[in-house]
Amino acid sequence: MAVALARDYAWLRETQPDLAEAYCLSYVRGLGKTAALGRLGVAERDLRSLPIAEAVEAALCAEGRPPMTVHALSVGGWTVIIEPTGCRVTRPECYRTLSAETELVSVRVLMDHRYEFRWVIDGVLQTFFDARTPQVRRGTRPDALEGPMNAVGLGGTAPECDPGEGVLALADRVTGVRIRSSHLAGPLLGAELDSALPLAPR
Repeated sequence: MAVALARDYAWLRETQPDLAEAYCLSYVRGLGKTAALGRLGVAERDLRSLPIAEAVEAALCAEGRPPMTVHALSVGGWTVIIEPTGCRVTRPECYRTLSAETELVSVRVLMDHRYEFRWVIDGVLQTFFDARTPQVRRGTRPDALEGPMNAVGLGGTAPECDPGEGVLALADRVTGVRIRSSHLAGPLLGAELDSALPLAPR
């Protein structure tokens, strides 16, 4: 498979423009879908088939706070978690739990406001940055991904590519997982997230 470039993820805005406006996409290595969602506090009995498009439409039509949903799919030894209406994985207590004894890469996009990239190994934040200012990085290894960042157009003081496409291409290079439009086209294993759910499994 060819290494990812930012333009390889132009399909998201073209095929699912509403989702592209705001989402959190997280990759967890070596965990099954049920186990990964369980680490987010989702009970197995609450899992069901949930189309991404339906969740996005419900959020757009909501008069108050939109319903929070989480979805999962398996690709190449990783479980990819999609949050179309939230960003629970970006909470430190959540990404620490999800990445325990494994690895996590997370992308959070809020169009024109946030383009966050997180790389976490066994609960420890390795690299974090916002693609609007890619030279400002933190974590225990802030410069570890400098090569891949340069390759996708995120290596300067400002992005040389669409920042949303750039962080997805970087996640692709770190995980080896290529997300395609077909992955998000049909129903996925998921659940509604009640705010009362625990953030970590008990």
